[in-house]
Amino acid sequence: MNYKNIINPQFKYLTKFIKNIPQKFDEEGILIHDSRNVVRVFKIDGEPIVVKRFHRSKLHQRFDYTFMRPSKAKCAYNYALQFLEKGISTPEPIACIEEYHFGIFRRCFLVTTYCGDPDARVLRDEWEEHDDLIDALARFLVKIHEAGFLHGDTNLSNFFYRKDPSSPGGYHITTIDINRSEFVENPSQEMCIKNLRRLTHVRPALKKILSKYAKLRGWDVEKVLALSKS
Repeated sequence: MNYKNIINPQFKYLTKFIKNIPQKFDEEGILIHDSRNVVRVFKIDGEPIVVKRFHRSKLHQRFDYTFMRPSKAKCAYNYALQFLEKGISTPEPIACIEEYHFGIFRRCFLVTTYCGDPDARVLRDEWEEHDDLIDALARFLVKIHEAGFLHGDTNLSNFFYRKDPSSPGGYHITTIDINRSEFVENPSQEMCIKNLRRLTHVRPALKKILSKYAKLRGWDVEKVLALSKS
């Protein structure tokens, strides 16, 4: 195996740890997610570090990632830098690791700082009790879209919150899983609403979030809700 590493200059002191991740990933750290992708948290000198191993790609995807397009980890790393540059909160990218076998891409890892805040899935069942959180989340989504980003996976589980009186709406919102995002200058109303449909399958909760989003953008609420169904 050989590896291509991109290491954020701010985290050069973690170089040794980063280079050992592929060999130690399954043996160390605390498992926090195990599905198609696997996520572990490591403690380095008391500092929690998140490592996400993306699922192994199919053969045709491996050739694509070798010759045609950046890997999921590299996309996530680059988008995180762009999000942060625009003032959109996401865990800081520490490193991107790409593993190759006989010169062909095999799999990849993303290393980031840790966000220990709860995720916004609370809104699925308790949307009536969290007007302030809905307001903060809607403002955050407006900020993403006005910056030209269409989040690649707008599930509520990918948005984290904590109370912060200095933030819009009284909550600081952070987003993850941005590797499938795309940049579109001045995305249309239709594109923005389509991007938000997957926030939750609980229709009353989605309706409330989208209504607040529409009001913040000065858009017709009924039209926005109709677009979310089409």
